[in-house]
Amino acid sequence: MRKFKCCLGLIVDLDDPKTYKHLPKTMDELDALMFKEIGYAHCYMNYIHKNTYKAGKDGGQKKRVKKLIKNFIENRQENFKNVMWFKEQVFLFIEEIENMC
Repeated sequence: MRKFKCCLGLIVDLDDPKTYKHLPKTMDELDALMFKEIGYAHCYMNYIHKNTYKAGKDGGQKKRVKKLIKNFIENRQENFKNVMWFKEQVFLFIEEIENMC
């Protein structure tokens, strides 16, 4: 069991498939969703609220988002048949960007 505290304080188990029941089931859908969310975060941090994220007033969120993207891109190919890995990456990324300013 790997516990994770969500942005609203709820604690979930990252190893429990029920944690990801709301996410798509196929690799193609998960991959597309992740890239959609990455694009949203990029536009939000670099264009819509660039002053907040450039000035470092974000509490390190931009750095955390970049780290999640880096992990996803660097490990995407080797996990392309691992649906649970993809679901976890999408879940963690959405949790991080859910509370953007």
